Amino acid sequence: MKALIVGLGSIGTRHLNNLSRLGVDNLSAFRSRKLPPPTEILDKNTRIFEDYNKALEDNPDMVIIANPTSYHVPFAIKALEANCHVYLEKPVSNSLDGVDRLIELAQKRKRVVMVGCQLRFHPNIEAIKQWIQAKVIGRIFSVYVDTGESLPSWHPWEDYQQSYAAQTKLGGGVILTLIHELDYLYWLLGPMKEVYAIGGHLTPLKIDVEDTALISLWSQQKVPIQLRMDYWRKPPARKMHVVGEKGQIFWDYYSGQASVVQEDGSVIEQSNLSENWERNDLFIAIMKNFLDTVKNRASVRVPLTDGVNVLKIALAAKASLSQKEVIHL
Repeated sequence: MKALIVGLGSIGTRHLNNLSRLGVDNLSAFRSRKLPPPTEILDKNTRIFEDYNKALEDNPDMVIIANPTSYHVPFAIKALEANCHVYLEKPVSNSLDGVDRLIELAQKRKRVVMVGCQLRFHPNIEAIKQWIQAKVIGRIFSVYVDTGESLPSWHPWEDYQQSYAAQTKLGGGVILTLIHELDYLYWLLGPMKEVYAIGGHLTPLKIDVEDTALISLWSQQKVPIQLRMDYWRKPPARKMHVVGEKGQIFWDYYSGQASVVQEDGSVIEQSNLSENWERNDLFIAIMKNFLDTVKNRASVRVPLTDGVNVLKIALAAKASLSQKEVIHL
């Protein structure tokens, strides 16, 4: 199979190398910046294009969209028009412009479009989904999620102010950039019906987007959810706490452990990462699912429709932040 990667920043280079590891040996990349890739490209036969149309004329089977968020939809539409399957990095976009056309085109061409929310493949999150579906803690009464990282620490090789995550015009901001939390909450708990957010650009970071957000969500199943996210945290944090009628679920990404605790404090279920697990396993797992769906029409775990629904939640949070009111979905 032939794959084209759009963008050779950290995530684009990761996808390129993972495709090589997974046996895709006909690889090419389109990039507009002439900076060297942040990590070594494993496949030395990778062809580099400086014109996207010419790259598509090479007839790739699939296109991996890994450029800045605000460019996702137009590049994905062109890929679908060229009859390619599309792996679309999260978030789908920074607006709903062109999204209906994207959905329509994917359906018309019968192409696979997968959104890159790899935390759905995290063993702990997979276990939590199973526990919720099995009603291990009964009815869920509340959920609290906390995530934060230091934006300047993400890519030490570049000025954080120049990254897409730091710029409004490129679709940045903590809500869209850390959309993984909204995605797995949607996956675990279903659609949301109300969103309210406070926060904004509160830290000393020299950016023009929100770096802090506290988001209250009210799910269609009447579960209240509180999500805190920021660009400032050192050390980083990523945790979830679920309170139910028969117990609680705790998850800590950095400890690699999720557990179910009963009222008496006893642990009745536990999910622990294996000693040799590493973060790239998430990206390998999601890319395997994409390739399997393209080749064998398997079930895609993060379909475009989910990606769009989660985008709507994120955009509602950003709207609430600026309008200072509850947004109804």
